[in-house]
Amino acid sequence: MKTYRLDPAKLKEQKRNVILLYGITLIVMMVIYYFMNRGQGFTNQSYLMLGLIVVMFVLFGWNAFKQRQAIWDQYELTVDESGIRQKQPKAADVFLPRADITGTKESKYGLTLMAIGGKPVLGIPKLLTGADYEEVKATVDAWLLDPKPVVLDVQPIEGLEDSPEEELEADVEAASDELIEDLPEENEPPTTEA
Repeated sequence: MKTYRLDPAKLKEQKRNVILLYGITLIVMMVIYYFMNRGQGFTNQSYLMLGLIVVMFVLFGWNAFKQRQAIWDQYELTVDESGIRQKQPKAADVFLPRADITGTKESKYGLTLMAIGGKPVLGIPKLLTGADYEEVKATVDAWLLDPKPVVLDVQPIEGLEDSPEEELEADVEAASDELIEDLPEENEPPTTEA
């Protein structure tokens, strides 16, 4: 069993994208607001509105930062002989048994695992380190080439191995004799109650 986590170096890139997204949007909003109100002059209400826009974008950006950090801190991808398990914040844990994987589809975002029926079930992001992503991909490809049934936690039935074969055959014969006795004879007409 091996557990994979997201690449910390790629978190810096994600944070940079958040800053660019919210920063550029904030500047565009302020420019639009300026051109909408330039003929009317700026009043206290105008400055209040600009301040609210700035505060709103700062709060949304800070929230996006925290969400990205939580994803990087809590994401886990566990691969073992029985299948793949994925844990991530604010989402249910997903387990895909090895026997249910029928194919893969790769995109620029990562590898999508297909299950029985050709439906996409689990995504393996390219946000893992390059070597980890390639290792998981190679493992899944090997599973697809050599589908091996996996049996989990098989427990023997108690008392079955202690019974001799003669007793089992006698039980089968007695059960079949009881079934034969319950069948009506062919010569007798079925009885009907009126």
